[in-house]
Amino acid sequence: MKKFLFFSASMVAGFCLTAQEKPFLNDPYLYIENPSIYELNQEEGHTIVVPYSSAAEAIRNNRNDSRWYLCLNGTWKFHLADRPEETPEYFFRTGFNDSKWDTIHVPSDWEMQGFGDPLFRNVSTPFKPDPPHVPRDYNPTGSYRKVFNLPQAWEDRQIFLRMEKTASAAFVWINGKQVGYNEGAQEPAEYDITDFVRPGKNTIAVNVYKYSDGYYLEDQDYWRLAGIFDDVWLCASPGIRIFDWHATTEFDDDYRNAVLHLGVTLKNHNQVRGDGLSVAATLYDAEKKKVWELRSQQLSLDPGSSRSLTMSSFISEPLKWSAEFPCLYTIVLELRNEEGGNVETVSGRIGFRETEIRNQVFYLNGAPVKLNGINSHMQHPVMGHTMNEETT
Repeated sequence: MKKFLFFSASMVAGFCLTAQEKPFLNDPYLYIENPSIYELNQEEGHTIVVPYSSAAEAIRNNRNDSRWYLCLNGTWKFHLADRPEETPEYFFRTGFNDSKWDTIHVPSDWEMQGFGDPLFRNVSTPFKPDPPHVPRDYNPTGSYRKVFNLPQAWEDRQIFLRMEKTASAAFVWINGKQVGYNEGAQEPAEYDITDFVRPGKNTIAVNVYKYSDGYYLEDQDYWRLAGIFDDVWLCASPGIRIFDWHATTEFDDDYRNAVLHLGVTLKNHNQVRGDGLSVAATLYDAEKKKVWELRSQQLSLDPGSSRSLTMSSFISEPLKWSAEFPCLYTIVLELRNEEGGNVETVSGRIGFRETEIRNQVFYLNGAPVKLNGINSHMQHPVMGHTMNEETT
């Protein structure tokens, strides 16, 4: 098991045993009415990291370019019940017959796909509030199934499932085995499914509950919708990988030159120690021209551990980011072994900017800025909470 977040050590130990022995669907209320349980077996939060096979792929920074990325968006089999107790028995098993089920597009809110009833409420719940309890007579429950094929080349790598947004709580199974639980409609859930998948045909099943104790925290003035409403995808990483990274920029007093601070976290999923590891960082401008490169000191990483490193460097006259001129650079990070060979390559886009508040005035890159915002509630007129880039 990856991670548990509870109020006491005794609760952790007790729940680990329960989760191993008790099937999720035997008592979903143990999860959806328990404020102490809002995730199970999830990876720690981190920035999105997609491995690439080469620096050229990483510079393009397009997930679809990566051989180690698999999108599960598209058509799924779907069943909607009025209550959790009406979930089809053993629907998560690989041999379950879902031929008579409906289909649904993922990502989407099921109400926007013709299932259930879309409801707008201001600040009150659609039911009599009694936190952390949720209605027992009507709690729409969506059961999802999809078959996917895992590439043979992924066999010796770490496989991760990432579900960006699901409302409001969900259990996940892979090939009939319990994987984990997430509660929180606007947050991603990531699971290490290496031990659950195999090359070739696999089945993912998800049970989604519209109302959970987490729903009370999401009570706001907007449309009340449910479902898997953002991307679902897999990625395959080496046993020792770049787990997380972040970049910050610091301008001089003239806002002309800057220092780039880079933090990278490595994680070792292997059973053996990794020695002589280093990270090479390269910065490219919008024309893919190399601006800067730096390599870290070598380090070692014990099995099952993680370690962070930092690098900083002076950047001469970088283009500044602003809303009017959103200049972005691409940073490519390469994890290298003791011989200097490439273990993994990832990338991201960054902008050079500095924000300050002086005398209650907001400044961007030394210039005062007044912000005018619109609260869209991330609501599309046709797709609901599944937003497209043009609308956002």
